[in-house]
Amino acid sequence: MVVLSSFREPSGEIRHKEANTCAFVNEKDMGPGTLYVAESILSWQNDATGEGFTLEYPHISLHAVSRDVTNFPHECLYLMLDADIENPEQNEDDDDEGGVTEVRFVPADKGVLQQLFEALKECQTLHPDPNDSFSEDEEFEGDGDRGLEIINNLANQMNSMNNGNNHGDEMDTEPGQFDDAD
Repeated sequence: MVVLSSFREPSGEIRHKEANTCAFVNEKDMGPGTLYVAESILSWQNDATGEGFTLEYPHISLHAVSRDVTNFPHECLYLMLDADIENPEQNEDDDDEGGVTEVRFVPADKGVLQQLFEALKECQTLHPDPNDSFSEDEEFEGDGDRGLEIINNLANQMNSMNNGNNHGDEMDTEPGQFDDAD
């Protein structure tokens, strides 16, 4: 079950504040409220009760604008979290997969969906996931352009395999290359 707590407006710069925004956690309708996209956290507050919830950016695995109403009846800002916030004890028991939670924000004004997405994207870049094994500071450190060279070589090999026979299932060989394979 999602537990709403007493809510405090986020501190720091708020990049976007959107009133009249319904929140859905998994399939549960949390009601209408106000969404805050702040540099520090993403928060939502229920208008009627004053309760709400806060999400930390590193726990947001994916965010997107969803306009497909076949899976969910409203256009929305879709978020996938790397934890099951309805069953927090499951997150502690499973080392590899702690579950996921889907959160959808449905603003009354659908025209702001892209603005919400952009604000969230900007704020999320301020909070990189500490578990990521790759960062821009480590990017090909000491190797110069070696990493790019490796990627280009792999791409060229793939292109030549596909362009050479249009099947991708045969290999170019040189005469006598496998004579000693017996």
